[in-house]
Amino acid sequence: MIRLLCGAVPLDRKPTPWSASAAGIAAACLLLGCAPKPAQLFPETGEVPAWSRTGQTRTFEAANLWQYVNGDADRYVRAGLQRTLTIDYRYQDKIDAVADIHIMAAPEGARTIFESESSAGSQPVQLGDAGRLYGASLTFRKGPYFVRLVAYQSAPETGKALLELARAIEGKLK
Repeated sequence: MIRLLCGAVPLDRKPTPWSASAAGIAAACLLLGCAPKPAQLFPETGEVPAWSRTGQTRTFEAANLWQYVNGDADRYVRAGLQRTLTIDYRYQDKIDAVADIHIMAAPEGARTIFESESSAGSQPVQLGDAGRLYGASLTFRKGPYFVRLVAYQSAPETGKALLELARAIEGKLK
């Protein structure tokens, strides 16, 4: 039964109440562990050259997002935020950064947040559905995910390094 709920339904099969209910299947997969775990959405130390994790994944639900995104949480919640995952990284022992993955209820929520942010001073980057690089930060959206990386130090290689980390995160988002 677990395989049926979490696996693909053959195309030649007539819809049943189970296959017709995407919400039911998604909920079952979450309960049964089919969805990726929060830590699996972020690259491990060594997966991206010169990047290493420096902390544990922290999770904020919509109700307590204000504890992390103080003053701007309402904007995310109105756009359909379900959960925010965040983790700290270090690049070559000289640049500290944070990576945030905001999981929205639908792709429209990720688009709303991405488009609500100014593009001034940024350059477009090929990531997910849309991406921007701003010197020491980078944002992109992919499906229901809105991702933000912020470096705390600026160096000549900061943009390139953030882009490498972002590409690795993008590859983990399904």
